[in-house]
Amino acid sequence: DPMKHDLLDEIESNKKKQRSEELHRDSEESLRRAREDDAARRSYEQRLRRQKLELMKLKQGQIEEDEIEQEKEPEKREYTFREKVSNFFYHYKFHVIAISVVVLFVGFLTVDYLRTVRPDIQAMFIADDYGMTYRCENITECWSSYTPDLNHDRKNVARLYYIPTNYTDTDAASMYMAQADRTKLIGEFQSGETIIIIGNKQAYDMLGVTEGVFVDMREIFPDDPNAEELGYRLAATDFKELVDYPEMDDSQLYISLRKPVKTFGMSEEAMEKNYNDALALVKAYIADHRKA
Repeated sequence: DPMKHDLLDEIESNKKKQRSEELHRDSEESLRRAREDDAARRSYEQRLRRQKLELMKLKQGQIEEDEIEQEKEPEKREYTFREKVSNFFYHYKFHVIAISVVVLFVGFLTVDYLRTVRPDIQAMFIADDYGMTYRCENITECWSSYTPDLNHDRKNVARLYYIPTNYTDTDAASMYMAQADRTKLIGEFQSGETIIIIGNKQAYDMLGVTEGVFVDMREIFPDDPNAEELGYRLAATDFKELVDYPEMDDSQLYISLRKPVKTFGMSEEAMEKNYNDALALVKAYIADHRKA
């Protein structure tokens, strides 16, 4: 496109012109300061020579002490505001740039932190079902209605995240994503923040979490046939209707709760609190959404 090409040329030309003007100004400023420094040096050398000569004459008795010429106080030059600003930036421009970068970075982090909605309770969906990639948010409104404001940000939010546990593709990109997802999974299990897990036995076997990791749901719901050792059968609830995913195969899916234990990043007492909050949500959800 000729018009686009001309516009780019004009932008590039303006950049070169501005850069040239900046270099010219810097060069003039450096030259002016060099001249001032040279004049000051010459004046200092002349003053030293004069003082040395007068001292020799004083020792030889050629002059009296009161005849020695007194140094005049140099007149203080009044700088204009523009010269003061230019002088400041000349000496401290790198400091100003560094401080500005730090201030902008801190400001960006602060704004991002204030704008980010942080969930009070979070859960993971780890069974292999790519259809859940864009449907996890659909459960947020329902679960959030059972969630108190635990992080005191005046919002009640319970969020579900989907993390794949198996990639069938063997290309480099898929293998990289698989490794990244597995790292995130390991991090979540080590943190103790995420208590609620939705998955199936195949996913649990792959991760090696079928033994001693989840609470036996038969102890929580002793008279409910949908409660099993690994978790509560999700097919007994209206979960797939809530996430608007009618073709989902939920026959082997469980909603499970991790046992509170000491993890790499959390004490057992802290995880116990997270567990109690998650348990209250799961109980409330099953009570209201269990199919007859």
